[in-house]
Amino acid sequence: MTSLRQEWFLYVAKTRKRMSRKSKEPVSHRDAMKEASTSWPTEKKKILRRMKRQKKLEAGKDRPNKKPKPPNSDDKKTPEP
Repeated sequence: MTSLRQEWFLYVAKTRKRMSRKSKEPVSHRDAMKEASTSWPTEKKKILRRMKRQKKLEAGKDRPNKKPKPPNSDDKKTPEP
């Protein structure tokens, strides 16, 4: 798992690439940070949910699976003719 700081810089890099494609000129890191800061809160929520989901999946793998009990033939009620 990466830290939120690393995720922030990855997001700024994505934003910078997107901005440079749009303007067809190189965009500075600082300008990209300004632009990325407006949409960062929603991206941060997505990242936190992804981290939580990963942690949950890893915790679920550690627990052994419970096997369901086979149905007991004595418990079944069959109508007798």
